[in-house]
Amino acid sequence: MDTVIELEIGAGPSSGSYAVHVVRSLAGGEPSSVIELDVDAMIAGLPQLESSILASSVSARRVMTTGESAIQTIGVRLFDTVFAGKVGEAYRASAAVAAERGLVAQMTLRLTEPDLAALPWEALYDSEAGRYVSRKEPLVRRVSAPYSAEPPPVTAPLRILGMVSAPRGLPVLDVEAEKERLESALEQHLAEGRVELDWLDDVTWGGIHSRLLREPWHVLHFIGHGGYDVQADEGLVALVGRDGRADFVAASSLADLLMEAGSAPRLVVLNSCQSGATGSSDLFAGTAATLVRSGIHAVVAMQFAVTDYAALAFARSFYVALASGRRIGEAVRSGRIGILGTARDTLEWITPVLYLRGEDARLLEMIEPAHRVPVPVVAPLTDPEPLPDPPAEPEPAVQTEPELPGPDAPSRSAIGTPAESGAAATAVVPGPPSQIEDLVAEEAGAPPPRGRRRRWPVVAGIVTAVVLVGGVVWAAAALWGGLFVTDTAASSSPTPTPTPTPTPVPTVHPAVQLAIPAAADWTDTGLSCGQGDLLAITATGTILHEDNPNSTVPPEGILTAEGLPEPYFQQWNVPGLPDAATASLIGSLDKAEPFFVGPNLTYTCPRVGEFFLGINDIGLEGNSGAWDVTIVKTDNPPLD
Repeated sequence: MDTVIELEIGAGPSSGSYAVHVVRSLAGGEPSSVIELDVDAMIAGLPQLESSILASSVSARRVMTTGESAIQTIGVRLFDTVFAGKVGEAYRASAAVAAERGLVAQMTLRLTEPDLAALPWEALYDSEAGRYVSRKEPLVRRVSAPYSAEPPPVTAPLRILGMVSAPRGLPVLDVEAEKERLESALEQHLAEGRVELDWLDDVTWGGIHSRLLREPWHVLHFIGHGGYDVQADEGLVALVGRDGRADFVAASSLADLLMEAGSAPRLVVLNSCQSGATGSSDLFAGTAATLVRSGIHAVVAMQFAVTDYAALAFARSFYVALASGRRIGEAVRSGRIGILGTARDTLEWITPVLYLRGEDARLLEMIEPAHRVPVPVVAPLTDPEPLPDPPAEPEPAVQTEPELPGPDAPSRSAIGTPAESGAAATAVVPGPPSQIEDLVAEEAGAPPPRGRRRRWPVVAGIVTAVVLVGGVVWAAAALWGGLFVTDTAASSSPTPTPTPTPTPVPTVHPAVQLAIPAAADWTDTGLSCGQGDLLAITATGTILHEDNPNSTVPPEGILTAEGLPEPYFQQWNVPGLPDAATASLIGSLDKAEPFFVGPNLTYTCPRVGEFFLGINDIGLEGNSGAWDVTIVKTDNPPLD
């Protein structure tokens, strides 16, 4: 894969200006330009953009959604500003050369200013070609490094060390389910010997340290909780402490832990929210950028919160592509396409970010082992044989005993019994052809386009629980192979087809913007919940706690320097939230059973009720100010 064009974008000669330089291109030439870009305004709109991206995962409309319109507007603005004049000519000429040579195109960005790195470059939209760049070609963020040796090829199997960090006090993760789904997604490659997946149960600092020292790994896959500490301007990852509670590890410390191993992982996959976020003052403050700068060759991370379904689709497609010999940039693009398949209107394919170190191009060049694990050969799918003509009707006057089916004849019970998930056998599945897609989707584990998000405060913000389900090819083969088996011994009378129940159409309402005062226990949002409705909530700003000008508090609440809830203040928490941070943004249906909201949350209404927001504080006297909150409501989201 040759880079179509590589750009370096950094500070310009004046405030608000940026210099664009073509480092290399297939068409040759290194043109430069100076652009004007209101980066501050674009960064200020990121929280609303994140809410739109999350809400898009439950939309089933065929017209352009409000969220996509906002994404496309940003993408067009970025593309048209950067790729103007000679720089744009170099890009299109290079793309034409790549197409003529049959090369896989790639766009590489070197962003040398922190505010530029905070922008969603994965949304770049080429209006002339009518396409999002990152969906058509790999898009890489390259981190400059003082030294980066070319890594030797990897001999199969690709060794993945997986870990699910589920400390007490943070939203619960189903550890065993996470493991089973990832294993299921990689089932075929595990059986072929191309991938080796092992799980680390002791996800403590010491447990990770010992395992990395004991044996080498190509990939480290982290599932858990993560976030970004705005005050410290550094990314965080939540490991498990000695007491079982969260041990928030700074990005720089995590980098030291990984690089101390004799052979550090070449690729780190962080399935945690905001693991791809960057700081406002330090280009390398984010978790992903810090790891790459410290020596990890490649890091895949998430720049926004992400739904479970999108994380599932991304990880599955990403690893299948990687195990099939694709390069990392191509595998990330495959992951984006996988997300796109969860819902045609979803925008979550923007969320994954790929950081590469230095000039490395082939980080995981696979070499087949000398001895491969034998794998049973599955015959390719072919068109089914035509059905035999039905037997002639028996003469009415002749009474015969019904012929019992032979040992090879399918019984009615067999026709109604699908093969076990993942088995390499042909299942006999009933139903008209119109049900095939639903059955395949169900067998493959493809969820409906509805997103559930786990999220905690920015300093403890959520990891995307990556849930992976495999066996798609097996399921498709089983369904196709058994669909046309007919029980000729059964009655030939047609089975009545039940009238399907109409599926409610999801409705995404316009965003509601509110000010939630710190001096009121509860504020009525004016939104009524129906059972199963989704509320995508984003909160920004600060309030003053107890009228202390030095106690500005974000929606995450009052936290320690380590990003944990300050225990001293928790004595003033509202009943039902003993472990949440004091003075944090909370929510409730009908002012009952409060729950933590923080800066971001996608909430599934468990019942009918009125939705309220408030502050986790029973001592309201002296509080002042208000948080700015945006809520996007979706009625009738697709069922799980």
